[in-house]
Amino acid sequence: MTIRVLVIDDHPLVIEGLRGALGMNPVIEVVGTAGTLADARAMIEADAPDIALLDLRLPDGSGTELLSEYQTREIAPAFIVLSTFLTTQYVNAALALGTSGFLLKTSSIAEIVAAIEDVVGGKLAFSAEQLRASWKAGWTPLTTRERAIIEGVMAGRSNDELSVELGVSRKTVEAYLGRLFERFSVLTRTELAVLAEREQWLALPTQRTGRNKGTRLKQG
Repeated sequence: MTIRVLVIDDHPLVIEGLRGALGMNPVIEVVGTAGTLADARAMIEADAPDIALLDLRLPDGSGTELLSEYQTREIAPAFIVLSTFLTTQYVNAALALGTSGFLLKTSSIAEIVAAIEDVVGGKLAFSAEQLRASWKAGWTPLTTRERAIIEGVMAGRSNDELSVELGVSRKTVEAYLGRLFERFSVLTRTELAVLAEREQWLALPTQRTGRNKGTRLKQG
């Protein structure tokens, strides 16, 4: 069986490195590379990959959009997230959105190949530590309003400015911030903004959706 792999990433060095290294494996065929969500959608439909190695940060949006779209399809590639960021929020979101695995871009080619083979074999490619952390913490996505407030805080807007922009009272903004401070164990707006940037919260969706119903595998 040949495993058909699509690489979805916008970094040329990552793309060429993966294409070259994976192409040396006799059972893996890199059917294409995509640097944007739009290209990824087109290639998934045209090339029918078995596995999609997916970066969550792309120029035209978040890779989580693809996860949300394709998890409702009866036939779809199995997604393995290949990310620069290893945070509980990222891993938990990936699990909740039906991803089959989560690896850092610093992973060795041997680790990536092993993950691909595990997923094709019906297993999940998450470490035991990732699964334990996810089981303990779960994933509660930001609401649309929470996301807007965090985005405003990261942009340096005051509570009064957020109140006007969102059409709510200053007290409502303060209440949201208070709950966010408690939820993420921070004390100030600056700490909230730094944590949100470090863990890339704005790249994650604001709602849960169902899991993938199946994967597309081709014999060859």
